[in-house]
Amino acid sequence: MADRMKEALFSALGETDGFRVLDLYAGSGSLGIEALSRGAVSAIFVETARDAIVKLEGNVEATGFEDRSEIAWNDARSTLKRAPDERMDLIFVDPPYSMSASDVRTDLELIVMEGWLADNGRVVLQRPGKETRLAPLGLEVCWERDYGQSALYIFCHEEEES
Repeated sequence: MADRMKEALFSALGETDGFRVLDLYAGSGSLGIEALSRGAVSAIFVETARDAIVKLEGNVEATGFEDRSEIAWNDARSTLKRAPDERMDLIFVDPPYSMSASDVRTDLELIVMEGWLADNGRVVLQRPGKETRLAPLGLEVCWERDYGQSALYIFCHEEEES
């Protein structure tokens, strides 16, 4: 994620003090590490690519966040299909652009159905700007921005109608 996008995103998110973070498709871990640097209490990084894991481990060590980080060498879907030990305040979903929109929607719906997202939690998604906007069950867009070829979304729990 470009620095300009990251700064806008964290400005929109506001305070992350005390947050529990899940960084899916973590890559180098830049989003989860940024949240930790802004006061998040813990981050779980989920990644499958060996090269990315090596880079991620180095980045976590270089920033000194080893005691607040867990690195899971696993795919996001398998991770999301199991019940979490604790609910997350902030979940980053940054899958490869080649991943289909329906697979991304499934991941987002698993976050809700399996109880990963805290009541006031938020899910951040980065996708190609040209892609049709996703409408996963149980989530609604509470913030969005386009950045050239990319789009950023922040999802919140869907408001229940009375």
